[in-house]
Amino acid sequence: MITIEALKTRAKYLQKIRGYFDNLGVLEVDTPLGYTHAVSDPYINTFAIATKSGKRFLQTSPEYAMKRLLAEGSGSIYQICKAFRDDPQGKLHNYEFTMLEWYRVGIDHHQLMKEIADLIYLLKPGAVIEYTRYQEIFQRYIGVNPHKASLKTLQKLVDQHIGRIVGLDFPDKFNCLDLLFTHCIEPQLKNDDRFLFIYHYPKAQSALARIIDENEQKVAARFELFYQGIELGNGYYELTDANELQQRFQNDLKARNQQKNMHIEIDKTLIKATQSLPDCAGVAIGLDRLLLCIANYQRIADILFCV
Repeated sequence: MITIEALKTRAKYLQKIRGYFDNLGVLEVDTPLGYTHAVSDPYINTFAIATKSGKRFLQTSPEYAMKRLLAEGSGSIYQICKAFRDDPQGKLHNYEFTMLEWYRVGIDHHQLMKEIADLIYLLKPGAVIEYTRYQEIFQRYIGVNPHKASLKTLQKLVDQHIGRIVGLDFPDKFNCLDLLFTHCIEPQLKNDDRFLFIYHYPKAQSALARIIDENEQKVAARFELFYQGIELGNGYYELTDANELQQRFQNDLKARNQQKNMHIEIDKTLIKATQSLPDCAGVAIGLDRLLLCIANYQRIADILFCV
């Protein structure tokens, strides 16, 4: 149960965060919690709600709505809001949590990581922040180049390091990489008191990030932020190709269907807006988790009022 002292600590950090963005000249926005479309990601579970205006979905992130604002010419924006994901409650997850999401026009993912680092230093002076490529950490613990390894090689590595996964007899490249990362790499980070940016993920895990060239191979301009093995944030140098976005959404729907997840419709309004999306980078950070790590709490319920 959260204490009054923790509520005061939380309020202090929120004030600093808003001051940080005010100094950057980034506009605070507020988008609907009930959005017209669910996120396409096949690994995120959404709450559907019925309203007199039709079916709505409690946002798992304000990403879709914020990108529509960007396409309308909002300029750089940020939002502190509630997000909802239908996953089991636990030490680090509550079905309703707080998201800090922002988009910076005219910068790439490297510059955005620097901005996130500046915010962390503001909230936790003396913090240690490191950066490493996904390929480097994958080769360190798994022993192969994740960008060039064949599906057969990755499947053998899953069998070797993890074993057979019930209900997933023939994991695709995305699943192999995800399993190897969560089971073999994340545990190695649990005693690491650094804030660690891992960047340039494999193409198979590009989500809504653009694909770029690096060292004669294609990589996703995507990063994640970790602290003691806890995933805190996920960011992209944003995809601005509407046709590519349409294809990725269709691929997501196929994966959702294979997993027998809730059927969703593609957000065509977002696809159309992507045609006008400015060159930008964006990140979504689990704010409760970030504050938990910064203020040295143990559970999300220590820093978030949960019921």
